[in-house]
Amino acid sequence: MTDKLTAQQRAYAHLIIHSGINLQPGQSVAVRAELGHRDFVRILAEAAYDADAKHVEVLWVDPLVNQIRYQHVQPEFLGFVPEFEVARANEFLDEGWARIALTGDEYPDALEDVPPAALRAYQQAWYQKLGFFQMRMMNNELQWCVAGVPMAPWAQKIFPGLEAAEATERLWELVLRVCRADQPDPNAAWRQHDINLKKVVAFMQRHGVHAVRFLDRQLGSDGQAATDLTVGLTDRPNWISASSLSSTGVSFFANIPTEEAFSTPHRERTEGWVRTSKPGFPFQREVLDAWFRFEQGQVVEWRAAKGQEVLDELFQIPGARRLGEVALVDVRSPINQSGRIFHNTLFDENAVCHIAFGRAYPEGIQGGSKLSAEELDALGLNSSETHIDLMIGTETMQVIGTCADGSEVLIMEDGKFVDAALA
Repeated sequence: MTDKLTAQQRAYAHLIIHSGINLQPGQSVAVRAELGHRDFVRILAEAAYDADAKHVEVLWVDPLVNQIRYQHVQPEFLGFVPEFEVARANEFLDEGWARIALTGDEYPDALEDVPPAALRAYQQAWYQKLGFFQMRMMNNELQWCVAGVPMAPWAQKIFPGLEAAEATERLWELVLRVCRADQPDPNAAWRQHDINLKKVVAFMQRHGVHAVRFLDRQLGSDGQAATDLTVGLTDRPNWISASSLSSTGVSFFANIPTEEAFSTPHRERTEGWVRTSKPGFPFQREVLDAWFRFEQGQVVEWRAAKGQEVLDELFQIPGARRLGEVALVDVRSPINQSGRIFHNTLFDENAVCHIAFGRAYPEGIQGGSKLSAEELDALGLNSSETHIDLMIGTETMQVIGTCADGSEVLIMEDGKFVDAALA
């Protein structure tokens, strides 16, 4: 590994600490990481302590141990979640910890042979015990950031045919570029990126966009438009992009990279059909070429070229057939322009427009972070024990907004924001 790449990795860690979670002096941080991430975790910990972190706690994950558990545990123990995890989550919240989750698989196919029913059972059990933490994190009660760390097996999926070392170095260079960590001042680059993305938010708010129609006039195999989906928002829509504010007023970036402007759908106002344009990973299992049809907000038909059984299990989770997010991403994003499919939701969802099934973000409703669960439910927010992003954007996609007064406004043409949305 070159000295230049090592220096850029340090700049990347600095970016995650200072812009991603915007760590405050004396604040503790929890880092969720795979064992394969250990070298970068050490760089990240050093950056955190140099920023006056009180404590860095690493929550290590080994996908192969998880695989063994799913394959060998007795069925009656599959849903076991120890109480100390609940206590730890409460301490993170009570003490105001920041949270970093690192993504990038050392064993990308570790769960491919695990029955989807087992994956669903554990996920639901986890949400029943720890869903409160996920909900409060999605409500921005703490600073959090998801970022990618290249691993050789992941890199070789993106750069097939290359030896492990070369593929990993190529992926590091790509990740650093699309995350703007290779620039002279990455934090300044992200401040400007924040300004640029918020122009889209201002456009959506200025026009009072209450629904978005995704129309891909390229024909599918059935002779119809590949996608014709209308996603209706709540009566108090709020559009978000790039940085968010924690409940204590600290600005942070929940995703590095991020290229989206998103909002929260009303759980009963989605109609039409949609096709996916990139792989998705419910339960960490790959789903390809999926198609969905909605009526009154709920998926009533679905199919996939690969992963049909995964979708069948996903949609058994209460609330999973309804949307919790709709996001607009310009196909000119550096991730999409790389010409690579990352096989990783963090990156692929920031390449093109996407939707998410399941739990919704209160932030996508005006004043939503201060509303009770009952008030959010009355406004149409979807609640579920899952949140799964699937990519739908294409270079032939048109997006049309319906405004509060019933008029329409063009938002995207051929997968790109119109000039007025970027002004």
